[in-house]
Amino acid sequence: MGKPSFTLLLTCAGRKVSLVNQFRQAFDELDLDGRIIGVDSSSHSAALSVCDQSYIIPRCDQPAYVPTLLDVCQRHRVQLLLPLIDVDLLLLAEHRERFRDVGTLAMISPLPVVRVCRDKSSTAQFFEQHGIPTVRSLSIEDVRGGDVPYPVFIKPANGSGSQHAYKIHNRDELDFFVRYVPHPLLQEFAAGQEFTVDVLCDLAGRVINAVPRRRLEVRAGEISKGVTCKDWRIIRATVDLATKLGGVGPLTVQCFAGDAADSAIRFTEINPRVGGGLPLSIAAGANSPKQIIRMALGQPIEPCVGEFADDFYMFRYEESVYVPGANLADIPNWQDISQRRAA
Repeated sequence: MGKPSFTLLLTCAGRKVSLVNQFRQAFDELDLDGRIIGVDSSSHSAALSVCDQSYIIPRCDQPAYVPTLLDVCQRHRVQLLLPLIDVDLLLLAEHRERFRDVGTLAMISPLPVVRVCRDKSSTAQFFEQHGIPTVRSLSIEDVRGGDVPYPVFIKPANGSGSQHAYKIHNRDELDFFVRYVPHPLLQEFAAGQEFTVDVLCDLAGRVINAVPRRRLEVRAGEISKGVTCKDWRIIRATVDLATKLGGVGPLTVQCFAGDAADSAIRFTEINPRVGGGLPLSIAAGANSPKQIIRMALGQPIEPCVGEFADDFYMFRYEESVYVPGANLADIPNWQDISQRRAA
């Protein structure tokens, strides 16, 4: 008798080759005949070239995006859909039940949770309402009027991946960046070391693990060097935050903390999806791919908060995927397949 089959769909697959390989390892550990389908709006995706099956699909801002994903899930009997970046989170959360109807678990938090996380102003209100320490939101008028000292921090209210996020040192920079940054949100500048926490919650919102890591170097908005930090102040505070939020699946939480044991921890944002540095946490022993697959299979998993290697480093380097142009041309466009079937 063969191994049980399992099909995973990764949306906006992009460059997440490391994650593809870590899910393959989880399939082996669970003794599954695992298959990974990658979809993207462009064939110029490294991950598409290493998935078992890949498709070009419409962009998420096009009406056909969700129907196309549902069609792929239904025809390939996809058990688990995992989003990898922010752009389609609201859409997927809105249509979670439609994916469930075709037999696919969309590993995404409920729509109200995603709305709180995707709008940074709503995130700030959530922190305030639940007594979670955070940085103060500022009005442009107060900063211009001199009521708030520089530096301050500006970012888009619906931003992603540290894009358009800047430290502002004076009035001239403020005047420029409030025009340059889309939907600008001003906050006080947080002192201390910045941490990213990779959180995994089960389908009932219970926290399974939380792994803080420091970003030692960032390139193009994503971690290139980092280290895990078993700081129980951050872990406990993040578990409290995630429990109050009620998220499902992977969350990526940002906070600032000082070096002293009694220094304040201040949270700045929550992203309800896989973090770019998650492969570091997985390599350090927080086996979220294995746990996510078990959730999709309906198997019970128990919290293992703090079970990961401390002071564990990741140094990313340039590694390329080489693909003949003919192979890129061979990646099928799902809409073309659907049209041929309809004809």
